[in-house]
Amino acid sequence: MKNIERTKLLKDMGQRYYEARKAKGLTQEAAAEIADVTQQAISDAELGKSFLSPDSMLRLCMAYQMSCDYLLTGEISDKDTLLINNQIKQLDAESFNHYKAITEHFVAAVLGE
Repeated sequence: MKNIERTKLLKDMGQRYYEARKAKGLTQEAAAEIADVTQQAISDAELGKSFLSPDSMLRLCMAYQMSCDYLLTGEISDKDTLLINNQIKQLDAESFNHYKAITEHFVAAVLGE
């Protein structure tokens, strides 16, 4: 892998790690415990300085409820949508209707409709 490609991959993955950790409300220390690494390893991964081991990546993906495909490529896979669908199934009817309305407005705004 060329150095520029590796640098971009590290940076992009680091951003996805960071965003997912923040969305879950976790500290770097909590993420480190989940991944069985040091807090410095989490910091380095989020800053795009280094890769985590495959087993640590997998543990974080599971904890962050994202696919490894998304972590590596930024592309949403069927596994990512399945994780969201499983969360939606837990909603009661009123909460589901709120979720649906919010989602419809969000998609319309993103698509400029």
